Amino acid sequence: MIIRHGKTDNNILGRFTGWDDVNLATQGRQEAKRAGQLLAKHKVAFDVVHTSWLTRAIHTAWHVLSEMDAPWLPIKKSWRLNERMYGSLTSRSKRATRTQYGEARFKAWRRGYDTKPPRVSSFSKFYPGNDRRYTENVVDLPISLRGSLMRSLEEGRVVVHRNFPRTESLKDCMARTIPYWEKEILPDVVAGKSVLVASSENAIRGILMHLFDLPKEKIVEIEIPTGLPMVVDFEHGCLRLLEGEAADYDFGKSGELLFRRRQPLWAHAAGAAGVTPTSLR
Repeated sequence: MIIRHGKTDNNILGRFTGWDDVNLATQGRQEAKRAGQLLAKHKVAFDVVHTSWLTRAIHTAWHVLSEMDAPWLPIKKSWRLNERMYGSLTSRSKRATRTQYGEARFKAWRRGYDTKPPRVSSFSKFYPGNDRRYTENVVDLPISLRGSLMRSLEEGRVVVHRNFPRTESLKDCMARTIPYWEKEILPDVVAGKSVLVASSENAIRGILMHLFDLPKEKIVEIEIPTGLPMVVDFEHGCLRLLEGEAADYDFGKSGELLFRRRQPLWAHAAGAAGVTPTSLR
């Protein structure tokens, strides 16, 4: 099961959010609670939850589990499930960005597969290298020699600084989310556990692109609704909803591709998790 976090004020105001750690808006909390109520209604029970390090995803998981009377469930958190890093566009108005740079560049930055927005300054509060949750806890990124030297000189002591992203395309985002999906989430799935992944739109878009082998020219036309539980149907190689139809929600111009039945995903899951397909049944 995958769910995009509930709405934030940035979503409502039409701002690029990225790694900006905004909280859920009132509407977003309500969406997360309704999602939990829907899951409880259908008697869904999870064994483990995966989220990003962003508060909006974590709080969405909390509200969902609370409504399911399961707040005690273990939650595995990883920065690799964070939203795409929008660089210097972080927290900027999408409307103002479109007006300043034009529709073509705006679309490429917002939805393009391999186009990166302008990089964020290393002095910006939106640069993860200035946030202790990343500087003190991320160990699975290469060390930045230049960054380590500059920060060591600044602080008068030896500082190890990682090569944190200053901007990302969807392709860059997938380069960190897909390994996490295959190494951490799929093993839970193949072990027979019921898994909830609470994350952000681009992290989810990348995972779905990978799972369903979606072409990059189509992924730009896919939207992920907030606060909506989506079942990854490994048997039919598509998404399913617990109630209603895909047309009831805004999945974008090519959203129907997410619900188109394909070959089962078991063989793919087995290969990624290093097990035989028969052990998945």
